[in-house]
Amino acid sequence: MKLVVTVDVEEDQWGITPPRYATVHNVRRLPILQKLFSEFGIIPTYLLTYPVVSDPHAVAILREIMEGGGCEIGAHCHPWNTPPYEESLNKHSSMLCNLPATLQFEKLQRLHEAIQNSFAMTPIAFRSGRWGFDTEVARNIVRLGYRIDTSITPYTSWAQESGPDFSYVSPQPYMYRQESATDGNLKGGLAEIPVTIGYLHGEFQVCARLAQRLRSGPFRGLRLGGFLSRLHVLRKVWLSPEMETPARMIQLVRQMRNQGYEILNLVFHSSALMGGCGPFIRTEADEQLFLERLVTLLRLARKEAVEFALLSEAARLSPTGLVESKAMRASLCVTNTCRAGSAYRWR
Repeated sequence: MKLVVTVDVEEDQWGITPPRYATVHNVRRLPILQKLFSEFGIIPTYLLTYPVVSDPHAVAILREIMEGGGCEIGAHCHPWNTPPYEESLNKHSSMLCNLPATLQFEKLQRLHEAIQNSFAMTPIAFRSGRWGFDTEVARNIVRLGYRIDTSITPYTSWAQESGPDFSYVSPQPYMYRQESATDGNLKGGLAEIPVTIGYLHGEFQVCARLAQRLRSGPFRGLRLGGFLSRLHVLRKVWLSPEMETPARMIQLVRQMRNQGYEILNLVFHSSALMGGCGPFIRTEADEQLFLERLVTLLRLARKEAVEFALLSEAARLSPTGLVESKAMRASLCVTNTCRAGSAYRWR
């Protein structure tokens, strides 16, 4: 089993904030995180927003890490602070997948070129801000040469946030290909490495179907899903030290292994290094607790014989053809719409 680490390196301000107010002071604490990763032999992928790439001091810190072989660099698009600024700032437009295809591409291209200019390299890994990913976003990032996406959050719907619904998508990596693709490598295709999210008890897809039933129909008003989650019967866990304890995360790792998954994707935000930047880490004590959770998890993972890998390595290992049709359809949908006629398909 392989573990990759993907970190959203972004501005200090949580949520939809006008670009003129964006600061990136949290990036100055990345060397602390990098030292921790080095002790475990981990090479993370840092996914950068436009305010980070636009800040010379932040770029200098990240470039030194990258040139020392300590990280991979990818892109993380927050539409509200990525030019051109043509849309209104609201919940709907904060999802990249809700923007017109042309505006999407222009924003992605500006971020992509900014990374190229700042780091003298071409990024191939991508994550949508607020998980706003669909077929149109996939098409646009493939046009720019991206070969890896990590925007899918299994068993999670962002419909209430005007975003996509991934309720039936599993954490299994898979390939997203052009119709013309005929072989199994990354040429012409996009590897999806979902965030690692799963249930602590039972087979994941069965739990997902049960959770969906409890959220709809005659059970909707009873809120049984939340009640069963508190009883740990339908407890869904993210592999993220921002939100979970090491005990629950390592239990999820064991569940993943027992169900045949081979790739783990650990996620968090760079703002976790500076209290007050987000809803998860509010104080200096929270900062320390976050780092302790991370260290404990990595130690437990090593005891479980989990190997640390680069995201690019995991993408080369990712299998094809392992996502059931319902999951495929769900992953292509944005709230109340499914874009039709795409030149791409899930395999």
